[in-house]
Amino acid sequence: MEVVVKENIANKPMHNPPYVLGVIQAPDYHLEPELYSHFKATKEFNQISNDIFVQKQKAKPASDKKTPVGVICTFAAAALLVLYKIIKTAIFKK
Repeated sequence: MEVVVKENIANKPMHNPPYVLGVIQAPDYHLEPELYSHFKATKEFNQISNDIFVQKQKAKPASDKKTPVGVICTFAAAALLVLYKIIKTAIFKK
């Protein structure tokens, strides 16, 4: 008895990728490096540093709270629901 295994035509391109032949060329859209003088680089660095300092002064400080208000409200609502069910079963015992 001979077992015949058919090729899966759907996956054939995955198993046998086509070969790409040719010369590799770099794309035209790459930017060439721009050279800066020390004076210009220092001037731009100081400007960026000043901008960052000004933005930090204007920014509001981060909250010191570790737990967000939404999480506390969710736990409070869950606790109230549990207490409600306990009180309801205690009062209306059958």
